[in-house]
Amino acid sequence: MNDGNSKKSQRIAANTLILFVRMFVVMLVNFYTVRIVLDRLGIEDYGIFNAIAGVVTFTSFISGVMELSIQRFYSIAIGEKDGKKQNEIFNLSMAIIIAASAMTFLIMETAGLWMLNTQLTIPEARFEAAEWCFHTSLVTFFLTLLQIPFSAAVFAHEKMNVYAVISTSDCLLKLFAALSIGLLAIDNLIFYSIILMIIGFIVFGLYAVYGIVKFPECRIRKTHNNQLLKDLLSFSGWTLLGSIAKVGTFQGNTIMLNIFFGPVVNAAFAISMQISNAFNALCSSMVFALRPAMIQAYAEKNFTYLNKLFNISNKFILYVLLVIAFPMIYETEYILDIWLPDVTQDMVVFARLIIIYIVCLSLNSPITTIMQASGKVKQYFVPVEAVSLLCLPITFVFLKLGLPAQWTFISMISTCVMAHVVRLWCLRRYYKPFSLSLYMKSFVFPAALISLAGICLTVLSMQNTSGIMYHIAGCVILPLSIIILVLFVGMSTKERMLMYDLIKNKYRING
Repeated sequence: MNDGNSKKSQRIAANTLILFVRMFVVMLVNFYTVRIVLDRLGIEDYGIFNAIAGVVTFTSFISGVMELSIQRFYSIAIGEKDGKKQNEIFNLSMAIIIAASAMTFLIMETAGLWMLNTQLTIPEARFEAAEWCFHTSLVTFFLTLLQIPFSAAVFAHEKMNVYAVISTSDCLLKLFAALSIGLLAIDNLIFYSIILMIIGFIVFGLYAVYGIVKFPECRIRKTHNNQLLKDLLSFSGWTLLGSIAKVGTFQGNTIMLNIFFGPVVNAAFAISMQISNAFNALCSSMVFALRPAMIQAYAEKNFTYLNKLFNISNKFILYVLLVIAFPMIYETEYILDIWLPDVTQDMVVFARLIIIYIVCLSLNSPITTIMQASGKVKQYFVPVEAVSLLCLPITFVFLKLGLPAQWTFISMISTCVMAHVVRLWCLRRYYKPFSLSLYMKSFVFPAALISLAGICLTVLSMQNTSGIMYHIAGCVILPLSIIILVLFVGMSTKERMLMYDLIKNKYRING
């Protein structure tokens, strides 16, 4: 059992490294791609594309929920070594997605077209291109949904190298599409929309071919399992509730900031959301590597190993984010000055507060993974999201009292902390092997001490350094100090020895 767990831990470490490399490559390429697309399409067409292709953004919201849900059922079946059940999950999930796609097609080709033709502000000369963009985005939407049963199988089998290769290929193909704009005698917006649709077919094909070739469960067969179908729908529905609450919080706060402060503050909030997306991508890279192993450990009833993964994931996610977050908070003004042509004080304050919020939010991922593995999603998401949604009325009260815009983030951080307490209550109630006292002793107290020390170091460095020493303190001394604190305060002696052995073995293998 120990040898098996050791191999699993090594696979998790390898997967994490792969996902980190993939994340940085994708972020850099995406950043450059946006710049090229904006330059080649022009501001007007870029605005039209983003308004209409918002359906693709909606896709990532729905597809993310479906992918996590299907992956959970795959991972449980893999842990139970039930090949028949894996195939049933594949076929039922495909049926659900096809039905959802058909319903979406009817809605978008009626209500969606009506909105395009009557509600969106589009110059008359660009209507034909806008309609092309609308229809191709809809096809891309369906392709993203149809690839989910295959991509979820890739995650469940922990083939992160395959995911890294396909997602990076997708990113590079989109860069090629951006660079190709204007090369042919065809409307640029129409050309770009068609190329993105073709890329959608390619990515779907890569996932489908790999899944069919490598995974026996990815075969179309007639399946009748009403209970499993009900479980899939129920799990996806309650997971969707959690995602809706999160999106509702951000969109609701966006609307309230617009009402109380106007578009300038909205722009600052939008910049903070870009930083939030970058931190979420980093957090997701860590969660993706650990999540399948945690779910499989639950299915195998290997709770000792699951508790070990839970402890490691909490520390790994938080401490990596802290090492990055403190220097970013310290150097916020400098980073924004490089990135943006005009920087307001609201942008600086919002950027720092959103980093704090995302660090707090990241603590939820290991708990959510165990609760999803247990299947107690209704009992978990209802109380948690009820607390999370308190953010909107609290924000309204703050702003109505005349408090400044940054109190929106104070509301978000406060409700996030309260929701975390509810998450722990749910975990303690529905997952009996969880020890709250051990969680507090081994994780919360050391993490609080490291965070407090980091805050003190940040404030002291800001007040007592200037010039080149200011940047040395923020980019070198501060992160090194956090790493040292993590090693000697956040980690146990056994964990430090394990890390030393892993590094030594890796060096020996590479040597």
